[in-house]
Amino acid sequence: MKKLTRLLKRVINKNYSSIIKEKIKGRIISSILAPDYMKEKRYRLELVEQGFENRKNDVIDDVIFERIIASYNKAKSIQLKSESIYQVSNEWLPIYESYMNEIIQALTSPSIDKVSSIYNNFFRESCSVGLHGLPVDMFKHYFEGKINLEDRKLFLDDFIHRIKIWETSLGHSFNIKQLDSPIIGNPYGYSIDDTFIKAGADYLHYYATMISRLVRGNGHKFVLELGAGYGGLPYYLIRDNSDITYLDFDLPENMALTAFYLLSAFPEKKIALYGEIDLITANLEEYDIVLMPNFEISKIQKDSIDLVFNSYSLAEMSLETIDNYLSHFNRIAKKFIFHVNHTKYSVVKADDFKIDLNKFELMYRAPALWNMVRKIDMDEFEYLYKNKQYTFISMDA
Repeated sequence: MKKLTRLLKRVINKNYSSIIKEKIKGRIISSILAPDYMKEKRYRLELVEQGFENRKNDVIDDVIFERIIASYNKAKSIQLKSESIYQVSNEWLPIYESYMNEIIQALTSPSIDKVSSIYNNFFRESCSVGLHGLPVDMFKHYFEGKINLEDRKLFLDDFIHRIKIWETSLGHSFNIKQLDSPIIGNPYGYSIDDTFIKAGADYLHYYATMISRLVRGNGHKFVLELGAGYGGLPYYLIRDNSDITYLDFDLPENMALTAFYLLSAFPEKKIALYGEIDLITANLEEYDIVLMPNFEISKIQKDSIDLVFNSYSLAEMSLETIDNYLSHFNRIAKKFIFHVNHTKYSVVKADDFKIDLNKFELMYRAPALWNMVRKIDMDEFEYLYKNKQYTFISMDA
């Protein structure tokens, strides 16, 4: 481990671009960890390219796209006039400036055909950059033809590492088939025991499972997430729990992508988009999923949400934005605040988040090891805070 640390420090101190640094670090880490993974019968480098084959399976329901476009444009018109804390900032700003122009133009034109074309291929389109994938140029290394040996090893080392964490964390009561999910957006991944697993499904299913364990019990529950990515976590949460209403608050562009994924995955579920209901007057218990732009979080009633969750994005925001969302978390969370965030490489360390310690107590702080193959010096930790007035028995399976 000392040798590994010395090598990584040399890379970090070199005058390389950030992408080159991450790639070299990945190569060093893989060379040390790979022997353990290669003992696995599931470790088959020759199958990696199959995981990136075209799986495009177009959603052609115009009503879905009409709803998304109407909701997005209504949200965008309000967001542009909202406070700076609800605008794109900090680490997300360069992503928006470099990668979001095409989908924004399609949504605002509007063009159902163009939105449909992008979203039906979103795993391999720029609109989802930052929501999945390795810390390399995915287009160059994985989406444009033959994948070289080095890139196949990096992908498979990371994939098997994450699957092993998933299996270890959830135990024998779960099998690999529970990671199955709809083929929407032309996803990539890897097949194990005849089950195609999207990249990142392990992480999304794990946290959906942990959330469902925390809130289970009699009566209807409300789970709120700040930033759902493309909607992978709520897919598993709602698939496996009929007594939960899931609410997502996000930037309008991400909200639109989440809406596409979940409306396509759950045609039978009752899903409300922004502009279709009023958060203040609606009976939210009647809905399976509610998708809203970030500025609407102020309308959620005090102590009305059983569990509030965030994964990584809080630590990637500006100081003012972080404080704003945490003030809402403190206000609306009835039982738990659950989050995974950075403890070093961020504007505010997760340990310094302004959780109201008069109302909540820290149940545990634990390393989130999912990305260790990508980043051996990972700074990611998982935090669970409980309302001091709530008596929690157990979340064992």
